[in-house]
Amino acid sequence: MSGSSIRYLLAIYQLSDGGAAVRSVDIANLLQVTRASVVKSLKKLTEEGAIHKEYYGNIQLTPMGMQLGNRISTEYELLFSCFAHHFGLSEDQARQDALSALCYFSPQAREALIQCIQKKAHPPL
Repeated sequence: MSGSSIRYLLAIYQLSDGGAAVRSVDIANLLQVTRASVVKSLKKLTEEGAIHKEYYGNIQLTPMGMQLGNRISTEYELLFSCFAHHFGLSEDQARQDALSALCYFSPQAREALIQCIQKKAHPPL
């Protein structure tokens, strides 16, 4: 999944609050992008099977989209917490850097970083 798809899927997941329908204008407002950008990204997420969207209708996460959104949201929260509490970054900077790590790190680097954070939070006995 591309960094852009991750960013949009996380936004949809957060806005859906457990599966509710989401409007494209709300996604555009949250991400501070144009509606045209949203339409382009929604097309890709639909092709990837993460969302279902009726023509000019609301957006719903598919079961796969819910699962991916949950995983991405969990990783985002772990990264944010680490950057804010362990690295001492401001909340805004920690959120920005957590999103950047999700979108631009390779899947292998993201997984290694997440594992490192989890080991630090729960050291072996």
